[in-house]
Amino acid sequence: MGRKPGSSTANNRSLIVSAAYKLLAEEGYDAATMKEIAQGAGVAPGLIHYYFNSKDQLLQEVLYTAGERYVKEVEHWCNTLTAQQLLETTFTEPKRRVANEPEWFRLRCELFALGLRNANFHEAVQIMLATGRQCIARLVRQIAGDAIANPEATAAVLLAAFDGLALQKLADPAFDLDSAYGVLMQMFMTQLDKS
Repeated sequence: MGRKPGSSTANNRSLIVSAAYKLLAEEGYDAATMKEIAQGAGVAPGLIHYYFNSKDQLLQEVLYTAGERYVKEVEHWCNTLTAQQLLETTFTEPKRRVANEPEWFRLRCELFALGLRNANFHEAVQIMLATGRQCIARLVRQIAGDAIANPEATAAVLLAAFDGLALQKLADPAFDLDSAYGVLMQMFMTQLDKS
C-alpha cells in the first residue's frame, strides 16, 4: 500500500478515479467507501483525501473523466468516419456499451437519482447531460447536415432514448435491446427522409 516507487501524482489521481469508477458502479454511491476505493487503487486512504475533499467530489471527477473520454471518442469518429459509418456508430456504440460497459449506465442512473435529491450533484448532472447532448448534436449535424432543423433537440431525445433503453436492459435482461434500437434508428431516418 502507499505510494508506489516512481509513480507520479497524475498517475495516483488516475488510479483513484479508475478504482472509484469501478467500485461506485458495482456497489453504488452509498455502499462504496473511501477505504475500499483506496484499496482498489493501491494507495493509502489518506492519499484520496489529498486529491478529493469528499466522496461527492470524487464521484463528480469520475463522471467528468468519463465525459471527457466520450467527447474524445466522438471527436475521433467525426474526424475519421464517413457519414454512413457515423450514422451506424451513433446507434451501435450506445447499444454496445450497454453490453460491454453496463457499469457506466449504472453509474449514470445512480447520479441521476443523487442529482434529484442531493444539491451537491445538481451541477454534475447538468454538465453530464449537457456534454452528452453536445456530442450527440455534433454527430447529428455531421450525419444530417441541414436535413434536421434542430440537432440540439434531436440530440436531447436521442440521449434520453439511449439512457432509457440502457435502464430497461439493465433492469430486465430479457428486454429486446436490438429491436428497440432498430426502431429508434428508423425514427431517426424518418427525419432525414423528410428533407
